Amino acid sequence: MDSRLDTDAHAELDQTIAALEAGPTSLQPSTALQTIEFWEAKTRDAQEALLDPVADGLGQLKALLSADRLDGAAIGDALLDLADATDVVVDQTEDARLSPALERLASMLRMGGNALSGRDPEPTDLGEPDADDDEA
Repeated sequence: MDSRLDTDAHAELDQTIAALEAGPTSLQPSTALQTIEFWEAKTRDAQEALLDPVADGLGQLKALLSADRLDGAAIGDALLDLADATDVVVDQTEDARLSPALERLASMLRMGGNALSGRDPEPTDLGEPDADDDEA
């Protein structure tokens, strides 16, 4: 998949990542909605099947943030789904400049999703032995 973005989209991607790094609750819902609408339009306009789950996830997130009452757990689950969809795009992109930013975006979405949904983050294998592996 060729996922080249124009200059404006690269700048918006950097801003989106920076906002997510501050935490999912640091954005006002109206600001979050503007960002979501930008990315939903970009992913839908690309007319690439690989981006359909991202666009759908953004639509779901937009609906949740537009609700009269915000449901943190549901928003967290939507962020986790969006992180998974972003990971699929990362695996298929041919734009070497874009991959690291999308990987960071997926990571930030996952962290925010875990925080809001109350889930524990998935453990990562850092190559360090567990305390229980102390059999030597």
